[in-house]
Amino acid sequence: MNFIESIKVAISAIWVNKMRSLLTMLGIIIGISSVIAVVALGQGSKNMMNKEFESFGVNRAAIWHNWRKNPTSKDYMNHEDLKALRRAFEKEISAMSHYFDTTGEIVAGKEKKSVYIYGVEHEYNNIDKKEIIKGRYLVEGDIKAKRNVVVIDEELALDIFGRTNVLGERIIVNTRTNSISPVIVGIYKNKKSLFSGGFGGNSPKYLYLPVSTVEKMFGVGDRVYMVEMNLKQGVNIEETLNKMIKLLERRHGNAGKDKYRSYNAESEMESVNKITSVMTMVVGAIAAISLLVGGIGVMNIMLVSVTERTREIGIRKAIGARHRDILLQFLVEAVIISGIGGMIGTILGIGFSYIISNFIKIPPTVSPMTILIAWVFSAGVGIFFGIYPANKAAKLDPIEALRYE
Repeated sequence: MNFIESIKVAISAIWVNKMRSLLTMLGIIIGISSVIAVVALGQGSKNMMNKEFESFGVNRAAIWHNWRKNPTSKDYMNHEDLKALRRAFEKEISAMSHYFDTTGEIVAGKEKKSVYIYGVEHEYNNIDKKEIIKGRYLVEGDIKAKRNVVVIDEELALDIFGRTNVLGERIIVNTRTNSISPVIVGIYKNKKSLFSGGFGGNSPKYLYLPVSTVEKMFGVGDRVYMVEMNLKQGVNIEETLNKMIKLLERRHGNAGKDKYRSYNAESEMESVNKITSVMTMVVGAIAAISLLVGGIGVMNIMLVSVTERTREIGIRKAIGARHRDILLQFLVEAVIISGIGGMIGTILGIGFSYIISNFIKIPPTVSPMTILIAWVFSAGVGIFFGIYPANKAAKLDPIEALRYE
């Protein structure tokens, strides 16, 4: 018996016992569909995070004070430090801005809204990359003159004024201790993202004012709490940040006291990717346990099939079927059952991943390689769990088999 004939005989046997074969496939279907859905959503979340990081800025970095080390007045960064950093790392920095952030509310007429207040330099938009749809962003003159001007997002404009054409309007910005009344000079497009805290929901509302205006408002003087930057392509970000911190330590005489902390998006992206990959592997491995159960089911049914068809095996051997013919016949049957289960499971897994994505807002990613691996793995399950029943059938003595009733 050649391979093609083995396939025909196997399909015939499966068709005769359709319900039993379908139930046998069920474990494989559940296992493969679970693995496909988990891998698709895991890869989807990884891709989504990478896109978010790219949008946020992979070369984005920041330095701030280590508040756990109780920085004293001599430890705080100042405006001269910023100049020193710009001079020393001119070749590495593409944009840099210090900022001061707090929370408060804005008032326009009878409307009030809670907001995040950011005092920034004019270069900050080269880092944060807001899309200005009306008016302008902050300019260097705003910072130098400590002007009472503000850039707000379009959703906030709609919430407060009921329209987005609000350039020149004045709002009141209240904090717990201070109040100012800036003029709106720019409107930016609100883009929901994981980093703004608004992905899949309402984004927080941010106001951008000149950092000098906010510093004057809070009386912080020359003190700088945080500096953020974009580094140029090809720069070793971790190494550059360490050098920057050493420069600050030399200037403030606090070397080795761990007074400063740093952040860089590139290392964070790598960490998130590692965590996502490990989580996908762990959950996928748990889901794959059902494949083991499905494989045991295939072996069990194939053993039943061998027992039921003992007389048939005896007749086939009596008319010249060889050991390998019988082995191939039952092994092919097991592989076909597992393979069909794998294909059905793949289709269901892809479907489940898209259904689940509607609830968790993570677009699934199903690669051809994932589908190929699923099919190969399901066929492998058929071979592994089908080899014992097939071998048992092949070893049957034809005389004893013919006597079987």
